[in-house]
Amino acid sequence: MKKLIAVLLCLTMVFTLAACANNASAPSGTEEVKTGEPSPTTATAKPKLGAMLPSLSFDFQLQMNNGIERAAKEFGYEYTSYDYNFDNEMMLSGLDTMKASNVKGMYGIFLAPQTASDFMKSNPDIGVLTQGEIVDGAQAGTINDYVTLAEQFVDALEYYVTENNITSGEIGALWLEPCENQDSEYYAAKEDIKAVINKWCDGKDFTFTAEFYPADDEAAANNTAQILNANPNLRALFCFNNGYAIAAANEISASVPDVSEYFVFSSEGDSESFRLIASGTSPYRACAYMDIEASGYQVGLQLINWIENGTMENVVVEKVEIDSRNVADYLK
Repeated sequence: MKKLIAVLLCLTMVFTLAACANNASAPSGTEEVKTGEPSPTTATAKPKLGAMLPSLSFDFQLQMNNGIERAAKEFGYEYTSYDYNFDNEMMLSGLDTMKASNVKGMYGIFLAPQTASDFMKSNPDIGVLTQGEIVDGAQAGTINDYVTLAEQFVDALEYYVTENNITSGEIGALWLEPCENQDSEYYAAKEDIKAVINKWCDGKDFTFTAEFYPADDEAAANNTAQILNANPNLRALFCFNNGYAIAAANEISASVPDVSEYFVFSSEGDSESFRLIASGTSPYRACAYMDIEASGYQVGLQLINWIENGTMENVVVEKVEIDSRNVADYLK
């Protein structure tokens, strides 16, 4: 009998200790929390679309931004754009902001491609489509044919000088600021365009002589005034922005009594470009036109394609040469 009582006491102590141990590891009314896993909110948050832009003050970037945003809204995605104001340090902090905001599909115009490349390689889950040249680490890009753009310029110029019996003159250019950066795709674009212009000048009494890199439209007007003062034989101006072309045309109109021998061309076009070209009284004579907003929309679709399917394709940019011969077709 004493042995039975001893056994029962031992069993009672074992069960009591086990119960205490269970209560200590899992307090009443709580669930065990696992660390190192995303919270339900983080795990189910929908990825966003984004864009890294040097300056939304430029019409091209604004319209691209609007097109991407339209695609995002149409397919139910949040969209955020970051204007880094041509500042490389701001660009880097902007990329970090995009990452923290759960942006998984991003369009970028990068003035510091290597910095952007390092970021993209460190964040391969973020699909990036770059403007122009595909930066190392990006999945796709917009395909621009700058040689064809330059050929459109010289074709329109040759038509104008032939029609108006202009046999000589100097040619200048207003480039975007990134065209000075040898690591930028825009620098290569500038060199391709100049090569075509210089080839056209061979055997003619035309020469390429002046170039500036204005920061904005006001600077473009000031640079045009400088070119006119230093190069009185200037007859043609290539503008790597339609805002520059409008500013340059206005400056020429205000500075010379007769603009009939002046020819301004822009790499972009909009309704104001068409109006000035059609007027016949402005030195703004021609442009290369693309539907920028529609191109941005196509970029947006590819960013969504990356998020939903893990693939992304290049967006081909097509431009139409517009001058007095066909501008009426584009007037509203």
